[in-house]
Amino acid sequence: MSPLDGTARPPTARFSPVMPLTAARRGALLANVAAQLLVPALAARFGAPRAGTWRSDAAALAGTLADGTLADGIAALAALNPDGHMFRPICRDIILPAADALRRRYDPTEFDQTERLAKVWQLRMCLLSLDDAEVPGSGEPASMNTALTLSGALDMPSVEHGVALRFFDRAGWDVCDVPSHGAEEARDSAHDRTFDVAWISIEPGAQEADIRATVEGLRRASRNAAILVLGGGLPGQVPGDASALALDGFTGSAIEAAVISETALRLRRAGLRD
Repeated sequence: MSPLDGTARPPTARFSPVMPLTAARRGALLANVAAQLLVPALAARFGAPRAGTWRSDAAALAGTLADGTLADGIAALAALNPDGHMFRPICRDIILPAADALRRRYDPTEFDQTERLAKVWQLRMCLLSLDDAEVPGSGEPASMNTALTLSGALDMPSVEHGVALRFFDRAGWDVCDVPSHGAEEARDSAHDRTFDVAWISIEPGAQEADIRATVEGLRRASRNAAILVLGGGLPGQVPGDASALALDGFTGSAIEAAVISETALRLRRAGLRD
């Protein structure tokens, strides 16, 4: 009989005690089995899972959003925004690129701007249709900051202006928005109410002298002597030095307008900013 046969085991042989697996070790073994055996087998049987395509899908939709029907655009965005949790990525990767592409397509010096304005309106309606899960009322205390916002457009406020307003809203700001070419109305509003911040949307074609005059007029009319006057707009549309427009600073991208305004206001109140 072979000495390896169990029946020939010497009577003095001892069994090694069984060492129980810890929970961490058991989990690591299961993960290893799944990674090395199950995933390759499932991929071979059913095909590899589709890689994420958000960037390419968003770019494709941004290129057509202003050209299809409004109903189709709203439906396409709604499908990408379940429960309102994709509001920021949609604004960043679809709405703003669509607005930029639309702006590059048309000559701003042409007399008839009807088609361009209709498409701007359509993008703004698509923006307004978006649900946002982070609007005030989600359980977090709303900000008590107040802002007077002003668009410098002569015809229709830009899509970027609308995006900035949505982000002021989601941050809980109390906003008074003055319509296009309403510098006089903005001065009246600043005189009637106390605002923490005045935010001016710097639109394409805006003249520096006009912006500077608007800013200086707001400061003179404001009931708040320490009002913070900021400007925002498109990359390349604003000079490098905010003081050239008599502004306290720029807010950059439309989706950052509320955050930068709140940060600048907090620094001003803390005495860390002149």
